[in-house]
Amino acid sequence: MTCPDIALLPQIAELFGITVDELLGVNEKEKNREIGRVIEEAERELNQGINEEPIKKLRIALMKYPNNDRLLCSLLYGLYAASEDADFCRVHDEEIFAIAARIEEYSKDEYCRNEARRLLFRHYCDTGRNKEARHVAAGMAKIEACFERNYYWALEGEERLAYLKERIADDLRYLTWDIWAYETHADIGEEEKHALELLREQIEMHIKEKIIV
Repeated sequence: MTCPDIALLPQIAELFGITVDELLGVNEKEKNREIGRVIEEAERELNQGINEEPIKKLRIALMKYPNNDRLLCSLLYGLYAASEDADFCRVHDEEIFAIAARIEEYSKDEYCRNEARRLLFRHYCDTGRNKEARHVAAGMAKIEACFERNYYWALEGEERLAYLKERIADDLRYLTWDIWAYETHADIGEEEKHALELLREQIEMHIKEKIIV
């Protein structure tokens, strides 16, 4: 009988103990297929350096599936990626902040919540707002409590060993990133820089030859 404001849909759905999509009568399987297709296509274009077109597609999809966590998270990534250029870093400020706040307040998907915090943190860093960035970082999940550090305890035998091997490879990749970041930002001489480059190359070779099957 009425047309409530779209922002009220999460509260109305919560009142009845259902999802927003159920409230709107959306078929779950069909919805997930369509959302997955839109996100995959948008992120492929974003990774190719295309900005406005994937953002437009994600906004259109959100008109059909309002407050969908995955779409919101993907749009947030798209806006962040489009703002990475130093000349345009603050262009999407208002929308980035609004989406991050919506995810933080309403999402029950822990991955989306963590990803929203990560992107908001990076956006603050890229725009020189370190005080705000540190505030966001304080709410991030600690590495000791994350899924990746703990999941192997629930595995056994070969499955556990395969998972640990994958974790070692990932940890080494992060180590090479940290070495590169230090090498880039530290005021060091050419000799030390060269030594770090060799170390990074050795780790990358070790990952390829000994860790990755």
